Amino acid sequence: MNPHGSPGRDLCERLVADLVVQALAERGISAPEAGELVGNAELRSLDLALLGLNSLDWTALASRIEDASGTEIPDQVLVRPESRCVAGWGEAVFTARNLMDENTNTHGRKGWDT
Repeated sequence: MNPHGSPGRDLCERLVADLVVQALAERGISAPEAGELVGNAELRSLDLALLGLNSLDWTALASRIEDASGTEIPDQVLVRPESRCVAGWGEAVFTARNLMDENTNTHGRKGWDT
């Protein structure tokens, strides 16, 4: 686990790591374990391109992450190498989930849930 993260952030990173490992395996690329991708600071911050995934892989992976998390991650995490990693995508999912929860709570309190 990420020693600097919260349980929610760790879960989001683990989701991303699990799907990265799956994408790498589908391409026949040797991959570290998902736990290692999350627990190792260097691997957690490594650009997905350096793991062997290309832009088409990133797009497919982003769709899988969005489907699995029920959120939409911003496009900038696809194009910025410093964001295109387990940590960056995990943070994007965590932020999107928190915004979704905030909007649900705000809308629910104001009666906008109709």
